[in-house]
Amino acid sequence: MSKIKIGRRALTFIMAWSILALPGWSLAAEGDGELGVQVGVLLPDEDLAGQSRSLGDVEVAYGLRGGYHFSPDWAWFADIYRSAVDTRLQPGSAATWALRSGLEYYLSPEDRRRRWFLAGGPGWLEVDLDGGAGFDRTFASLGFGQRWQTGSDNALRWELRADRSLSDDGLGGAGLTRGLFMLSYAWGLGGGADSDGDGVRDRRDDCPSTPRGATVNRRGCPADADGDGVFDGLDACPATAPGWPVDDRGCPRDSDGDGVSDGEDECPKTPQGASVDDRGCPRDSDGDGVFDGLDACPETSRGASVDDRGCPRDADGDGVFDGLDRCPDTPRAWSVDRHGCPKDSDADGVPDGKDACPETPAGTAVGDNGCKKAEALFEGKNRILVLEGVNFDTNSAELSAESRAVLDGVARALRDWPEVRVEIAGHTDADGAKDYNQKLSQRRAEAVRAYLISKGIAGERLTARGYGESRPIADNATSEAKARNRRVELERIDGDRR
Repeated sequence: MSKIKIGRRALTFIMAWSILALPGWSLAAEGDGELGVQVGVLLPDEDLAGQSRSLGDVEVAYGLRGGYHFSPDWAWFADIYRSAVDTRLQPGSAATWALRSGLEYYLSPEDRRRRWFLAGGPGWLEVDLDGGAGFDRTFASLGFGQRWQTGSDNALRWELRADRSLSDDGLGGAGLTRGLFMLSYAWGLGGGADSDGDGVRDRRDDCPSTPRGATVNRRGCPADADGDGVFDGLDACPATAPGWPVDDRGCPRDSDGDGVSDGEDECPKTPQGASVDDRGCPRDSDGDGVFDGLDACPETSRGASVDDRGCPRDADGDGVFDGLDRCPDTPRAWSVDRHGCPKDSDADGVPDGKDACPETPAGTAVGDNGCKKAEALFEGKNRILVLEGVNFDTNSAELSAESRAVLDGVARALRDWPEVRVEIAGHTDADGAKDYNQKLSQRRAEAVRAYLISKGIAGERLTARGYGESRPIADNATSEAKARNRRVELERIDGDRR
């Protein structure tokens, strides 16, 4: 019965002191409550009967703990724990129950997850001896510790404190002190809504509209470690360099997609697909103005004019690129030198591309087609003129375009000398039958006569005669010699040799 009375007295004492200790405004619904378990040890000092104890005599204590945070820096607490100690009052051990209540003051800012605190308040200690007797004492408690916030509603804490007896029970207890080290874990009992779900209750949340998933401080405001405007927890690139533009995910922008972030890209408008250097600027290995990666011809010669794909232009198709071509308008298919200008192998002033007689001896006067001028026949310099450039394929009497160009010069000369009459002599090589070659040479001579008539030369001035293989000018031993024998000659037959 005495134990019940003592327990009631202790409870009444603690509750009365707690109510007086709490400021009036703390009773409003502004704080967070918590309830947890605790375990610890009684440190070696003096036991309940004043006997010194060694380190090997530490005793375990365990119990419950509750608290209420009524302001950012202040909290009320109450705890109860049990322990068993040896005593000299009688053989065996004594079970002790301690009830304590008080205030905590936090030394660290509220936004820290680990906060140092000081704690103090009165307590009641009740001792039950094995023999059934017992006693109780009041004591004052003072300590310090650290609270670790492990979640939005959970916390781990440790505390080192000293309890000093305030009552004298006649057993030498007044002024006795014992130390305790306690470790506790508490769960929150709620305390209001958390609209943005950041773990900080609305009443204490300075930023109640924080986006979901953002990392916040103890005041509920989002952190932005790299200062890019995207909150930590939502930032996929939380270590972006200061000042760099970022996208919605918090990662550096790369507007031109060249792999170099806008913040360090000296050429932020590089065309898509271009190869760039470390500065983000496009490479142009051949210096043609078309960037590597877009250049279909990345090894173009320096100075060559290129198209949109970076490939050299060759307007005249002569194989020498524009920009390097000194004769950019060379007719198609003409042979050119390394500068892109038409070749003139016989140096007669007529480019090879239009020279019907590309091997004219040096110093020979030639016409526009590069062949000996027909005028030589009419000026009395020659009686017989081989029409170089008027050639035929084997077994053919068809005039080629090249042959027509030569005959155009003959027609001009005949118009200038209207009194001149000529014989057109056709010749063949020795391949085939003589009769056949005779007829073939006749057809060739007549083909030339018909063309000259078509150019305005009177037919009575022109005689066509085929000589077959009877008048060779080469030995017919080689293909080159045979080609020389397949010829057409003009012979002046009017007797005038001016």
